[in-house]
Amino acid sequence: MSSMSRRSIFIQRVTQLLEKYRGEGTVYLFSVDFAEFKLINYIYGFAQGDELLQDVVDFVQGLPECIYCERAASDQFIFLVTTKTPWSDDEIIAFYNEWSEAFLRKYRDDYPACKLKFWCGIYQLENGDVVSAIENANLARIKARQIKATTAVLFKNSLMEDLVRERQRERDIMCAVKEGKFFFYLQPQVDLQSGEIIGAEALARGIGENGEVLSPDSFVSILENNHGIVDLDLLILELVCQNMRQRLDCGKPVVRTSVNLSRQHIWNNNAAKILDGIVKKYQIPHELIMFELTESILITEFSSAKLLGDNLRELGYATSIDDFGSGYAGIDVWRRLSFDELKLDKKFMDDDPERKKRDEIIARGLIWIANKMDTTVICEGVESAEQCRDLRDMNCRYAQGYFFSKPVPPDEFYENYTNLKGYYPISSILSE
Repeated sequence: MSSMSRRSIFIQRVTQLLEKYRGEGTVYLFSVDFAEFKLINYIYGFAQGDELLQDVVDFVQGLPECIYCERAASDQFIFLVTTKTPWSDDEIIAFYNEWSEAFLRKYRDDYPACKLKFWCGIYQLENGDVVSAIENANLARIKARQIKATTAVLFKNSLMEDLVRERQRERDIMCAVKEGKFFFYLQPQVDLQSGEIIGAEALARGIGENGEVLSPDSFVSILENNHGIVDLDLLILELVCQNMRQRLDCGKPVVRTSVNLSRQHIWNNNAAKILDGIVKKYQIPHELIMFELTESILITEFSSAKLLGDNLRELGYATSIDDFGSGYAGIDVWRRLSFDELKLDKKFMDDDPERKKRDEIIARGLIWIANKMDTTVICEGVESAEQCRDLRDMNCRYAQGYFFSKPVPPDEFYENYTNLKGYYPISSILSE
């Protein structure tokens, strides 16, 4: 059954139920989905994923207050709850918390590799407009996902006002990409043995209405949701290559620069050729550009990510796995994927004594494997001399983080590079 016919049947059924319960109580419409359900399918398989979805329907239908439950699409559910008298906001939230926690408590142990969690939006039906009720409950659910709510979100008229503002913000960001209102900063990558600045990472920044610098938190998720992130990646690559070409033409030094690629590049079979075309346009030696793929891509779309990485390496580019250790890609990455660099997630730099001990054991193992496989390891998020010393003790040779420099404009980066003659005085700064 198609999602469209399922929706039509659901609307028809709900309309009939509203007629039946008209005047007999208050009806609430719940829109619920799982957080990161793709991960459940990836780790446990589609058959077990489908079984979990059916468990939700069975569980909800068993609630005394539930009069109807339907799997709307994929991992999304819509169900109706009726009460003889209207509930307060606190009461309806308490009802959600009670049943959701009861379900998660029952099934959590069956999925230890995933953190089972729901996103939920709730709308109180006040008339027979089922279509609007579904849309409003969905809007509240989407808001719950956006703010990573720990409980359900009730629909309020202010949500619609927020949506209008968000849509305008999305349009502004998309226009900014088309108009090239973005630039990049560079953050150095340092050899912990010699102090040499062996490279840099290019980090996108935006230009606000008043000329202020916008961090990625203010635009990346918007561009990902509206499929504009690919255009931003291509723009940053072009700006990096422009800057390199200008410096090379003037006989100035350049360092190898890493450029981030979003997951959406893997959906285009010609992505590697498009990226290569930009680099060739500015006649940049391939060894000066590295492409970073975040570990999260490998969780649900391994084959496509592998194909993109292999295509880039065949064209002569080095590839890096960014934020390694932040997800669940695991040892399988080493077995099936060819890459040149591993960037340890900054969480391995946690200063909490108890967590630090565990993280160090894991990090040592990862670094040992990487060294055995001739893979470069860079640890991100380094903020202190002590962390640098710890990394050297673990045979991690390279580091990146605020301890050496925050991300800065290219001119400032290369001014610092020139003043330092390409080297931090590593022995003296780590002995302080």
